[in-house]
Formats: sequence, structure tokens, C-alpha cells
Amino acid sequence: MSTRPTRLPSANRILYGADYNPDQWLNAEAILDEDLRLMQDIGMTSVSIGIFSWTALEPRPGVYTFEWMDALMDRLHENGLKAFLATPSGAKPMWLSETYPEIRRVKPDGRRDPSGGRHNHCPTSPVYRTAVQRINRELALRYGKHPALALWHIGNELNGECHCDLCRRAFQDWLRERYGSLEALNLAWWTSFWNQTFTDWSQIPTQSRCIDALPVDWLRFVNDQHVSFLENEMAPLRELTPEIPCTTNMMGAHPTSNYAQWAGVLDCISNDCYPLYDDRDTNGNKFLSTDFTHSLMRGLAKGDPWILMECSPSSVNWGKINKLKRPGVHELEVLQAVANGADVIHYFQWRKGRGGYEKYHGAVMDHEGSTRSRVYQDCARVGKILQSLQPVAGSKTKRAPAAILYDWESRWALKASAGPKQSRETDLQMRACSEQFRALRQAGADVDVLPVGGDFSRYRMVITPALYLLTPETAGRLTAFVRAGGVWVASCLTGYVDANNRCWRGGFPGPELRKVFGLWNEETDYLHDDERILLNGELFNGLESAVASDIVEHLHAEGAEVLAEYASDFYAGSPAILRHALGEGWTYYVGARLSEDAQRAFYTSLLEDLKIKRDTLPEGVFRKTRTGPDGPVEFLFNYNRTPVTLDTGTETYLRTATGETLSGRFQLKPYDSLVKGLISTPSSLTRQPTESHEHEVLPVLC
Repeated sequence: MSTRPTRLPSANRILYGADYNPDQWLNAEAILDEDLRLMQDIGMTSVSIGIFSWTALEPRPGVYTFEWMDALMDRLHENGLKAFLATPSGAKPMWLSETYPEIRRVKPDGRRDPSGGRHNHCPTSPVYRTAVQRINRELALRYGKHPALALWHIGNELNGECHCDLCRRAFQDWLRERYGSLEALNLAWWTSFWNQTFTDWSQIPTQSRCIDALPVDWLRFVNDQHVSFLENEMAPLRELTPEIPCTTNMMGAHPTSNYAQWAGVLDCISNDCYPLYDDRDTNGNKFLSTDFTHSLMRGLAKGDPWILMECSPSSVNWGKINKLKRPGVHELEVLQAVANGADVIHYFQWRKGRGGYEKYHGAVMDHEGSTRSRVYQDCARVGKILQSLQPVAGSKTKRAPAAILYDWESRWALKASAGPKQSRETDLQMRACSEQFRALRQAGADVDVLPVGGDFSRYRMVITPALYLLTPETAGRLTAFVRAGGVWVASCLTGYVDANNRCWRGGFPGPELRKVFGLWNEETDYLHDDERILLNGELFNGLESAVASDIVEHLHAEGAEVLAEYASDFYAGSPAILRHALGEGWTYYVGARLSEDAQRAFYTSLLEDLKIKRDTLPEGVFRKTRTGPDGPVEFLFNYNRTPVTLDTGTETYLRTATGETLSGRFQLKPYDSLVKGLISTPSSLTRQPTESHEHEVLPVLC
């Protein structure tokens, strides 16, 4: 675990920039000169460089061509730009992968990857680890003292797994270390079922369909390998440049990457976020999903500022449908990240490449090459807005009264278990977390998202959606939280299995939580997609459609108070939602997947009972607050694609898109963003960038 303090490259300003790939334009000097001028023109302060530049830096083993990087670093410094210098491990050089095939990953079916591609190295390979350390050491020796260097960007979107013989043997050694003996492993994995008992460590594969503990341990091992790989990458950088922070760009709630574990070895948290805007989203669900991701990053950063390392100012090119962002969406997405604690905003990418897989991916500079584009003008305005928000840099977001605990291992165990309803499109644990988050936000509560091992002791309420894998340690921490006066809200699929994906004995929820919740979960019904179970209870009075779907648990009260019941099928009259007093606090258990209106009604009632302050903003309008040196800075967003009327009384807000000040009763435009607490003059937000006809120099590349 890292003992270095969590820190960003700059603690006194919001940094603004993009991925920059000048090695693709080395034969176009005029473009490189124009790039730096235009970056300054729109207020950029930093760039990520060298991410996929290994061959440009080392075209042959031990032959280094740093001259172009030398010139770039000098140019960046001369123009006041900071460098997030990447280690190039995200894409292997062809010469390296052809010379040493073992560094190429092996698929589960035993086929080794060809050379090429990215994010596809074997994380166990000592050859690749040595090669990565060597190039990283050269970079640190050459640029460690350069005044432009602000951050080490480790690799890029590290993920995935390898099933080669090296990884299989490493996995077997990892299991030997974890369990100590084959007898202990066989018991933990329940291998006597279907006669899967291992009699030698060498028999253990990297995958199995019938031992559902194995996939969970395999993903634990894979994450340990990724963390070990990161530490190997950072070793020469930390030796030679201890003052420069190290980070790697995560990918939100990536299904197989336990970022709570990764966070322990990094100096700051970075994330890539591409919301895939959909103009048919009528209730802001896409923006709320992004809020969830940003909240998770805040939780991993323990409330400190974090980095949005990649986002797009326009469309992407890899979605099923690649929509252009409607007016206001780009600005809203950027400010949404800042409101959630991001102190760095970087795009992928600065300039569209002429060829390759992502030549149509959004960028600040289009193929046309001038500054006339809508996207460029948007980016210029965002630069001015971020400049006006500098006083919030380094500040924390206001801690919410409620926290959702997100657990990667529960996600893995659920996916590995045959029985719970799921398909390729359905991830039960992630869906439960996002739905609970959305319901709480729609009910007017602010919500933080913490990893399951995070410190939730200071919150009023903790929500654990589908905490399927529940260890005695976590159960004990949550029980102590309730006894001390906290409120614990659990959902269906809580406490089914232990750390080895074995069912808890003594009835669900385990371990020994029947007394904590005052109930027994006798059995679970998984419904057809079109099935609905009616709900009864005062909570749902006035609702036209209070129903449960997909997952319905057949519950029995054992001391808990019943707040709602099922009203159809054979379990009609049995409890659906229960409340139980424990010590100074309360537990709540929701035994089914509730419809959206029923979920919101439940949380509205709960927040009122607990006297937790609720926002009463119009539907689809949300607030977030950061605290600057001169007091709180409040952000207000309209997630709707339609106008909304708002009355702020005497409070004055700034509309970031135009710089106009607003108060009293007025209309929020679709995807509007407002700020209160830092009022800039309108002219500072509306100055037009200088015009460029840079497209005239492009023919030199033909």
C-alpha cells in the first residue's frame, strides 16, 4: 500500500486539457505549432502525452529516439502547459511482441493473441515487466526534472486477463498462499460436488463452470496481478521522481476491476467517462448514471479531488449509435464532474487522427482543421468557465447524509452463481446500485458511493444494494453502525454467500443477520420479464403502479415491523418491506426489485421519517455543492431535454452558457448549468476564440 499522500498535479487550480498525440504529426511542423497556440487560446493548461508512443520512443531494442519528445516537453513548458507523461505499456511494440511471444495474452480457449492491439499484455510475464521498467526508467531519467512534468500517467485503461501457462502457475501459487493446503481449498470451494476434488495444485485451471468459487478467486488473483504490475511500473518513477504523483485511468465501475484495491497504491484517482448521450432519455437517467460513477470516484478518493482523464467533447465512435451531443450537454457533463470533485478535465482527444480505429472519435480539433466548429467553440467556452471556477480547486464536495456501498466481489459472485436471474444484458448488482442511487437522488437526497470497505461511520444512512457476498467482518461493521444509531437499508439478494461463494447456513440473510433485520428470507422467486407482483402499504397510497419485478423474496417477519406486503401470487400477504429496531438505530429490508415510482416513494417516506433534508427541486433538476475558500459553490443542473421552470427567490445564479445572472422565477433551458457562489461577468464567458484557417496546411500530409 502506498504511504504517499493523495494529491493532484496542481492543488491550486483546475487543470484543463486533452490527450495529445504529436508523434502522429511529426511530418507537419505547422500543425504542431498551431496546436500549442490553439490550446492556449481555449484555456488549456495540460496535456496527456506518450500514451501509445513506445515505438516512437524506442523503435528498436535499446535504441531511443527521444528528440521529438524533448522538443515537445520544451514547447509545453515555453507555452505554460503541464505534461501528464504516460508510460507506454498500454500498447506493446511490434518488435517486442514478435521477439517475445510470451508477452501476448492467451485467451480462455488457449489461443495466443497476435501482435498488435492494446491493453493486451500478459501481466505476469517477467519479460514484459522488465521491458516496461526499462523504458519507464529511461523516461524518468530524461524527464524527471523537466519543469513541464506534472504527473505520471501509468499505462492506459489497464484491464483484462491472461490464461497462459505463466498466469495459470501464478494463480496456483496464489491459491497455495491463500489457502495453505489443498484440503482447505477443496473445502472452501466445495469441490466434492460433482467430484471436482483436486489432489494436486497443478490440476487447478483458470476457469470452471461448475466450481463457482473459482471465478471469484480468479478475479481476485487478476486484480492482484494488475496491482502488482502497476507497482512494478511505478517503482523506477518513485525511485527517481518521488515528488511527481502517479495515477492510472480507471473505467468507472468496470465489472472485473476492483478499483478499491487499486486506489491503495495510487497517489490520486483518475477516471475515464463516456456517458453515451441519448436524446431519447426523457428523465435524466443517463446523467444520474454518470453521477453514480463520479460519486464512486469521490469515494475511492476518500473525498479528495480526482481527475477526469478522458471524456469526449462530442460523440464517440464505438457505441451502437454514436449521437452528437445536443447544445448544453457537453458543458453540463464537464461541470457535473467538477461539481462532483474533479479538479482536472481532459478530453480524448485534442485532434482527430487521420486513420486508425478512432479517426471518427470526438475531439477538440476536427479534420476540417479550423476553429469554426461548434465543438471547438464549446471547448473554448468551457475553458473560460473552468477559469472562473478556480477558487473551488482543492476543495472537497459536501458530504452527503447517505452512502451506497458498492462491492465488486458481490458482483463477481452473483455472475458466477447459477440460479439468480441474469443475462448478458443484466448485471444484478450493478443494476441494484444504480437504481437505488437514482431513487434516492430523485427523492431529493444527496448520496455518496463508497467501496464496501470504506469508512461509513459518519453517515446517517447506509444502503447496501444486492450485497450478495457478505463476510462476517462487513456484517459486523454494519451491525455496529446500526447499534450506534445509524440506519442500514438492505435490498433483496443480501447475505446469500460467504467469501468463497458458499451459501450461508442458518437461513438468509447471513451471516447471523436474521436477528439484525428481524426476518427470515425463505426463498427467492425469479420472474419472467413481463411479470409483476402487486404491492400494498401506506407507502404506496396514491401510486397507480406500485409493483415488484424480476426478483421477489418470500419473507417472514421475526420481530420486524411490516411496512408493505405483496398483494398477488401465492406469497400475497407476506412482507415485502420491513423495519427493525436495533440498539440506537434501525434496519430496513426491501425484499424485491421495486418499480421506479415505488422505489422513490419508499425513499421519500424514509427520508421524511429520518428528518433528512430533501431537495424539493423540479423533477430532473439536481444540485451539488463544493466548498471553496470563500464559502460554498453550488451547481444546479437541468438533466431534462425540455425546459423547466424554477423559482430561486432572492438567490442569484449564473447561467454558465451565457454568463447572464438569474434570480426569482425563470426557465431552465434543456441541459442548463447554473452556478451560485462565484459570479463572473458575462463577458468573461462569452469571448470568442481567435479564428484559424489551419486547414490550409493539411495538404502537406497528402
